[in-house]
Amino acid sequence: MISRNTDKGFTIMEVLVSIIILTLSLLLLLNMAMVALEANDWSNKATASTQLLQDKLEELRTTMSLSNGVDTLQGIERRWQVTKTADHLRRIDIMASWQNNRGDLLHNNITAYVRTDST
Repeated sequence: MISRNTDKGFTIMEVLVSIIILTLSLLLLLNMAMVALEANDWSNKATASTQLLQDKLEELRTTMSLSNGVDTLQGIERRWQVTKTADHLRRIDIMASWQNNRGDLLHNNITAYVRTDST
């Protein structure tokens, strides 16, 4: 008599190996998603800080205020300093600072020279 094994399906080892591979793949995808979210947050804050720097520069150009200052908007702190460098020339330094999700302090800054009219 010839006995034939007609059982079909996966062995327990094949199932365990498949589960391990699937688990590792999901963990890698989760890590990539976290990195993408962090990069997206950095990009949003960097874009917002650049816009806030440009807004403050335009404000200082139009008012020609000589006062230095600090303010906070959208979780971003702006510091600006206006320095007279020549008779009709002023240097404007503006720095934006914010913290990322890990608590690192990040900066974005702009420097411009503005000619003033003699009055």
